Amino acid sequence: MSRRTCGFRHATTNLCNGKRVVTSIADCGPQTDLFCGERTCCGGTCASNRVIDLTPAAFSAIGSLNGGLIPVSIDVG
Repeated sequence: MSRRTCGFRHATTNLCNGKRVVTSIADCGPQTDLFCGERTCCGGTCASNRVIDLTPAAFSAIGSLNGGLIPVSIDVG
């Protein structure tokens, strides 16, 4: 995902269960290269590197708060 500015709206989809939430960027926190090597999987779907942090409310709309990191896709179109 290319870098976007605050207020940019996008959809985040949990690749494990297909649930989706639409949010907007509140801030452009730490760069994702700081998270290299992190890997999350479910079934045969894996993703590496952290690309987005969601609020607890947004995260709970697509997964369990106990889940920690989950593989997602981000639709910016």
